[in-house]
Amino acid sequence: MYIEPDSRCAICGALRQLEVHHIEPRRMGGSSRPEIDADANKIILCRTCHQHITEQRWRLHRTADELLVLDVITGEVLSRRRFSPAFEPGAYFHDLQLLEERLQALVRGIPYLTDDQLVELFHELRAFDQRTWMLQAAICFEAKQRSVYGDRAWEHLGKSFGVGWRQSYNLARVWETFFFGNEDEFCIRMQNSVLEEVTWYVVACETEAPHYWLAYAEDRKAEDPSYAISDFREEIKAAGARCEDDANPGSDGERCRWLRVYCAKLQRVVSPGRCPGCDLVPALGEAMR
Repeated sequence: MYIEPDSRCAICGALRQLEVHHIEPRRMGGSSRPEIDADANKIILCRTCHQHITEQRWRLHRTADELLVLDVITGEVLSRRRFSPAFEPGAYFHDLQLLEERLQALVRGIPYLTDDQLVELFHELRAFDQRTWMLQAAICFEAKQRSVYGDRAWEHLGKSFGVGWRQSYNLARVWETFFFGNEDEFCIRMQNSVLEEVTWYVVACETEAPHYWLAYAEDRKAEDPSYAISDFREEIKAAGARCEDDANPGSDGERCRWLRVYCAKLQRVVSPGRCPGCDLVPALGEAMR
C-alpha cells in the first residue's frame, strides 16, 4: 500500500506524518501469511494515532462498512466512521446544488404571489428552516463520532463550521437524543412539530427526561402559540426537574457524558480522577463545566 499525496489518517483525518499500519499485526520477524501483507489488512494512520494503537491504548475494529476505534481499558467507542460503496458524494452535492437553484427561482417568483400565497410560502420556509438546523445537528453529531480527542473536538468543530463550540455541542447532543438511529422519527417530527427553533430541543436535553419535556413543550405550544422558550424554562424549574445549568459542580451527580477531558500530560482522553495525585485532570474538568 502506497501513501498517496492526498492521503489522510483513516482515524483523525490528519494529512502529515502518515504511516501504514497492519490491522492484524505482523508480529516479531514478520509473517509468511500473504493475507497479513495484503492491502485489505493495511490502513493509513498518522503517527499519533498509530502510536496509540501500537502502545495498546486503542484497538481498531474494521468491517466492510465501518471503522471503530475502541479504548482498550474501558471498551468505549472513541471514533466511528462508516462507508458505503453505493453512496456517491458527487450525486449528493449535485442534489444540494439543484436545491440552491430552486431557491433562487422561489425568490424571483415572490412578487407574483397573492397575499394568501405569501403567507403560505412564509410558513413553508419556516418549516424548511427547521429542517436545515436538524441537518446541521446531524452533521455535528457525525463529525463528533469521528473524533478521538474528547473535548478538544468541540473547539475544532466550532472552527471548522464557523460556530461556537457550545453550539456545535448542543446541536450534536440534540441529534443523538431525539433522532439518531430513528430516521422515521426525524421525518415525522420535521413535518408535524410546532417547535421550530432548536433551543426547545436544547432546553429539553438539559433535563433528566428530555423526551417527556419536549412532548410537554409541543403540547403547550399547540394549545397556546404565544408559549415561549422562557416559559418552558420556568416551568421546568418550577417542576424541580434538574437541569445542567442548575447542577452543583461539587455534587455526586453524573457528569454529562458528552464532555470529557483531554489530558495534555498523558496525551489522551481521561476521566476526571483517573490519575491519582494529578492536579491537571480535575482542573480541566472544572474548566469544561
